[in-house]
Amino acid sequence: MPVDFARKAGEILRSGKPIEERLREFSGELSDWLGGGTVSVLLFDRDSEDFYVRTSTLRATPGAPEFHFPAEGTLEELSLAERRPIVLSEGKRPENSRRRGTVLIFPLLASGEPNGVLVVQTVTEWEFPEEKLSVVTDAAVLLSDAVEVSLREESAALRMTKIAAINEAGINIISTLDLSRLLKLVATSACLILEAETCVIRLLDPETGKYGIREYYGMKTEGEQKDLFLLDKKAVTLVLKGEPSVLVRDASQEPGWQDFAGVARTLACVPLHGDGEILGTVTIFDKFPHKTFFPSSFTTEDLATFGKFLKYAEKAVVNAIAYERNDRLKNLDEATSLPTLKYFQERLLHEISRAKRFQRRLVLMICEIQAHVPTGSRSRAGRADWVMKQVAKAIRATLREYDVVARISEAKFGMILPEAEDGKISAIPRIKKAIAAEAEEIRRRARDARVEVRFGHASFPEDGDDHEKLIFKSNILKN
Repeated sequence: MPVDFARKAGEILRSGKPIEERLREFSGELSDWLGGGTVSVLLFDRDSEDFYVRTSTLRATPGAPEFHFPAEGTLEELSLAERRPIVLSEGKRPENSRRRGTVLIFPLLASGEPNGVLVVQTVTEWEFPEEKLSVVTDAAVLLSDAVEVSLREESAALRMTKIAAINEAGINIISTLDLSRLLKLVATSACLILEAETCVIRLLDPETGKYGIREYYGMKTEGEQKDLFLLDKKAVTLVLKGEPSVLVRDASQEPGWQDFAGVARTLACVPLHGDGEILGTVTIFDKFPHKTFFPSSFTTEDLATFGKFLKYAEKAVVNAIAYERNDRLKNLDEATSLPTLKYFQERLLHEISRAKRFQRRLVLMICEIQAHVPTGSRSRAGRADWVMKQVAKAIRATLREYDVVARISEAKFGMILPEAEDGKISAIPRIKKAIAAEAEEIRRRARDARVEVRFGHASFPEDGDDHEKLIFKSNILKN
């Protein structure tokens, strides 16, 4: 009988069937040979130091989540740490009991590395026979070899799949010069390749010196996003202070991160370098491996893969920023140094798209300046440009760092105010007041000039849900 089982176990484990099927057959065959009981194969995750159930004769409902538990302080860890089987058998039992419960734990080792344990729970009438213990020990060795080969193949296949995905995504990324489209592509690709739920990308604003959020990919609610952005800010701060990267495996367990335990379990944050400085950061949150319903931890291997992927992103972002800068220089108004109509239209479409996606308000303002300047020592055109330049300075000083302003015609300025949650209540009157004050200052300094200011504005979504409706409404100008 022992010889028959040993031969059968070897045939099962050396067959060409998928590893999951071989493990199920092995566990069932061992349980039958013991006369019943539970047989489970638990694998050891070296990065998270968790055990997880790879197969078991325990019954699970379809789609049941993968079962994990910490290794520290468990009998399974003891078996692995000391490289020896553990046999637990009932000692003191009731006098009328004729059966004895036994638990056996066998380490699964390969080249000295811990891969997992074989756990057997069975019932016998006497002490577990030494002969059977020897047979199960030998079977555990065969199982160790099969698991090691399978893990090595899975790791190689996963690595090759990710490398292929990185290369494919890299080709699309490198060929994208539109910065907004590029960042969206980087965020979605990072989540797909690293199995992440959420991605946040920040870029350096050269005018303010701050790293603002330029792209978000995920399904968090508005309230959850705010907490996530605070968590991201903490990781980004560490990177900007000199950390090459930040890896948080489990926020609830790591000192300094426990306040964010309910926001995300795990994160990886990597800087984007270019031109000798940090251009931005990319952070991914919560890893959801295939067919799982709860987040596992990012590993050092994930961090290395993330870094390889972002090498493409770094080159692409540098190229896109340079392209955007050159394109903007080609389309700047000479008098005010503001972007012109083409840039304004592109940003309006982009900001409306973002407002729809995140269900935020957006305000579009039009300001028309009529400068009546008599001829004199300076040309009328030159004095009119001077007026527009002064008004442009006042507008820029009033707007927030992420608002958009452009000179969209000879006499008009266009302003886009994203995230304008209070809409018409505070932003618009404040801007009007600042421009009106500048117009009064111009009149005071050039007594022969008359400057008239008219405004129009529209709010998304109240006044329209596309750019045409908003532009039409905002062009209804009033003094």
